[in-house]
Amino acid sequence: MSNVHHEAALAGPMAGVSGGQTTEPGVWRRRLLTVLKPVFALGGLGMLTAMVHKAGAGELKATLLTALPLLPWVVLLEMGRQTCDATATRLSYGARAGQVPLGVLVRAQLIGTAVSSMAPAGRTAAEATKATLLTPYTGGASATAAAATSQAASLGAGGLISFPCAVASYLMTGWSAFTVGMLVHGFVLLLASLGMRAGLRAKRLGAWMQRRCAKWGAHAEVFQASVCAGGLCPWRPMLAFLVSRVLQVMQYAVLAHAVGIDATVVQALFTQGLYLVALAMGSLVPGQVGVTDGMFSLAAGAMGTSAAKAMSIALLAHAVQAVFVLVGALTPLVWRARKVTVAQVVPPPVPVPVCH
Repeated sequence: MSNVHHEAALAGPMAGVSGGQTTEPGVWRRRLLTVLKPVFALGGLGMLTAMVHKAGAGELKATLLTALPLLPWVVLLEMGRQTCDATATRLSYGARAGQVPLGVLVRAQLIGTAVSSMAPAGRTAAEATKATLLTPYTGGASATAAAATSQAASLGAGGLISFPCAVASYLMTGWSAFTVGMLVHGFVLLLASLGMRAGLRAKRLGAWMQRRCAKWGAHAEVFQASVCAGGLCPWRPMLAFLVSRVLQVMQYAVLAHAVGIDATVVQALFTQGLYLVALAMGSLVPGQVGVTDGMFSLAAGAMGTSAAKAMSIALLAHAVQAVFVLVGALTPLVWRARKVTVAQVVPPPVPVPVCH
């Protein structure tokens, strides 16, 4: 694979090991994740197999075959979601957004999607991957700041969409565990988003970076200027992510209709809430395989349908996800990036950090 320095984020947990010696402080954590990933993946597949057996493989097969004609619409909505996520990434760069070519951004988004679906803590891994791919165009400090801003915006959007999902859950199930889980999920994500932004904007962070490592100290000013360029809440990228979540609600409405469930707005929001809670619970399971399916199976009664039909929604969502994972995995092989070094990029003037 060409452009090795561009694809560093895809190099895997052993990228920091050379000649049998560790070269990065986090190498042991990455080694642990290397061991845990297949364990969680096998656990998820085991759960899925057990639930398929319980729900009835015959009914599942019939439901899935009936739903297949509507899958292209779900794929089309997913393309809209990818566009929104790429837009959010671009907006996270603020004044430096113009330095990132559109084609490079699209390529990074496709690769990041594959990483997000398969890696533990997928969103964080995806933002780190995109930052690595875009660093030659904006510089490491700006790319890192944009990745942190994008992560905070994604958390905020997930928190905001959780509240209408909780209202839908209340209308369908009352004060059930589903409703409480969605409310807690919303508050936790919003607090995490604001807390991350506040921490990154703190002046003490730059001073700590300078004390900790001299080579990082030189980039601290650019990093903090980038994260301080907007307000505490990154509204523009957050709104882009929120539109992405709304499109996801529409996806679940189409999937519910495809498997024969009454596709109302309330039903679609409830289904979206189930997915978000499952996403949080199964963050270490690649693709949340088994976790999402189990959550939908448990909620079959609340949805007024059978476990097989509820599980079919999750299985069809996995199928669409697999398509984009395959596209993202093949992108570095068939779409070669032009080699660019940071020295070739003329950055705009760095504003003085104004956050307090």
